[in-house]
Amino acid sequence: MTQKPFDLTTLFDSYRDALAPVFRAQQEGLKTIERLARYQFAVAGDYLDWSLSQAKASVGPKSAADLLSEQTALNTKFSEKLRARGDEFSQIATETQGVVSQWIGETSAKVVDSVKKAA
Repeated sequence: MTQKPFDLTTLFDSYRDALAPVFRAQQEGLKTIERLARYQFAVAGDYLDWSLSQAKASVGPKSAADLLSEQTALNTKFSEKLRARGDEFSQIATETQGVVSQWIGETSAKVVDSVKKAA
């Protein structure tokens, strides 16, 4: 009785094919986490800039009216930055949702193909 030799290449190929969707999900997840970390770092930088500007503004003006107008200008500028950051967060969320939907579609198609081949 003859036996086929154990083929490691086929074994590894089947594992790689089976785990490819998981690997891709990990990659996309890490990309999203990195983007969110960079986003949070940028928001923290905006808050730092705003607080330093507020400290500088409180030292400079001679009257209360000047202080109030300077603080109003700084707050308006800061609120515009935060609005832009909110739009950026919304874009990150939308893109991530699209990638997840695409991943689910591709993975589901692979599972269906595998089931059809097995049947």
